[in-house]
Amino acid sequence: MEPLKLHVTTGSEGTEGGRRPTGGPADPGSKPDPEVVPKATRRYLTVTYKLTVLDTVAALRERGQGAVGAYLRKEGLYYSSISAWEKQRDQGLLTRTTKGPREKSHDALLAENKHLRRELEKIQKRLAKTELIVELQKKLSAIMDLDEPKPAVRSDER
Repeated sequence: MEPLKLHVTTGSEGTEGGRRPTGGPADPGSKPDPEVVPKATRRYLTVTYKLTVLDTVAALRERGQGAVGAYLRKEGLYYSSISAWEKQRDQGLLTRTTKGPREKSHDALLAENKHLRRELEKIQKRLAKTELIVELQKKLSAIMDLDEPKPAVRSDER
């Protein structure tokens, strides 16, 4: 009978010590790609921007010759978005008085300002009361001569 021969593979042949490779064979001459792919972030478009785009598209429609398409490609917008914004504008939902998702309205700023002023007034009243109490404690201490402790009388001095 012939002895059993084991075939052992090394990592240089594309396997990892007899296991199936997890990836393709490692090419010792290749370098990893150093380029980092940026994470995609959602664009939030303001109402002002949308209305500006609608005005620009209206002006470019008169010119014709594919100017609208070129402008939309440059801005990275779809024509379906323009159509939706036009419908919103016609329904009165897209006006300069409405705010986008990240814009605070003027009324909200005024309300916050009013709230902060009330809070400041409360704190100033508490400070005034605290200062009155401290002054009262100083005067009481002066009346009772608590500021200067009297020297203790020793029993041999009597």
